[in-house]
Amino acid sequence: MKKLISLCTAAVLCLSLLSACGKPSQGDSPSVAPGKDADLAAFAQTVQENHEFASLEKADPADEELGAIMLENNYPGLKDMDLEQVEVYLPLISFSGGELALVQAKSAEDAAKVKEIFQARIDSKSTEGPGNYPEEVEMWQRSAQVAVANDTYVMLVCHGDADAIVGEFEALFK
Repeated sequence: MKKLISLCTAAVLCLSLLSACGKPSQGDSPSVAPGKDADLAAFAQTVQENHEFASLEKADPADEELGAIMLENNYPGLKDMDLEQVEVYLPLISFSGGELALVQAKSAEDAAKVKEIFQARIDSKSTEGPGNYPEEVEMWQRSAQVAVANDTYVMLVCHGDADAIVGEFEALFK
């Protein structure tokens, strides 16, 4: 009887070791070790698939006709910075229910400048004035956040699930 129990225990231990070697499940978030780059485009796509955003358009700084203009109008100074990665998604109409901006800066100092630009965006959208509808102002006041991770990654999110999205962003770096 003792041999059977020992054999079963050994088999369970072997199986538990093998399960640690498997691929992560779909629900697992990939993490980024310090010094490694996170793929912000992939993260942005995952966020938009998992959280309902209405009609966001990527503002590509390389697109001089639309993307660069969208960036300059909404995030003045961002397109002129030398950044590792820029993923900015803006609504095509003024009030649409969300916004997402992700940047990897080359230094902590540049990340601090990006954070200032992102905070200025929140401040401009959180006050009543020309072009800001009351519902939009309320949404930005209630649902906009800036998060910094690994000293060089900065995210602005304006969404009803902002807390969860910030948590997912921070989890990338754990």
